Amino acid sequence: MDDHELVRMGLRQVIVQHFADRFHVADAHSLEQALLFLKQRAEEVFLLLLDLNLGDTRGLTGLKLLRQLYPQLPIVVVSGTHDPRVREEALAHGAWGYFCKTGDTDGLKGMLAAIESASTANHRPGKHGAAARSQNLRPGVRLTDRQIQVLELLLSGLDNQAIAAETGLVLGSVKNCVSTIFLVFNVRSRAELIGLFS
Repeated sequence: MDDHELVRMGLRQVIVQHFADRFHVADAHSLEQALLFLKQRAEEVFLLLLDLNLGDTRGLTGLKLLRQLYPQLPIVVVSGTHDPRVREEALAHGAWGYFCKTGDTDGLKGMLAAIESASTANHRPGKHGAAARSQNLRPGVRLTDRQIQVLELLLSGLDNQAIAAETGLVLGSVKNCVSTIFLVFNVRSRAELIGLFS
């Protein structure tokens, strides 16, 4: 989802070339258009690419709304900004990944890897630790890699400050991530969360 037609066309072409006929690619130029599409066909969508600055939304507002309406839908942010704070906030609010649309090879490879990961998310072998237990406990719940990392650290007994030091996240991002995890597992405390996994 991007409001620049050339960017949308370019991303679409790269994705179609890379994944051939494995799945259908649709695009939208606004959040409103994407929401109309999802309202009718959300069950067909396994991943959404989101630009943070669309004509009808700015910053993390669109991401937050999509996460609220479609909490199981993996969302990858494709943005024009390199600001690491924006990236960390996007990840803390549930984005599967964050890539800059500057055309560099690493960003493009990362985006394609995220699409591949999302397309096979329900069939990945060798899950372990909190990731495996969370998937077994709540089928259909998808945690981002960052959320799984924070979940592992929560289950190890670390407080928010220690998690921030361990992950390199700012404290506010850790708090947001912990809140999201509590919401996903419908718990109100660390003790309650740990109890689910004991």
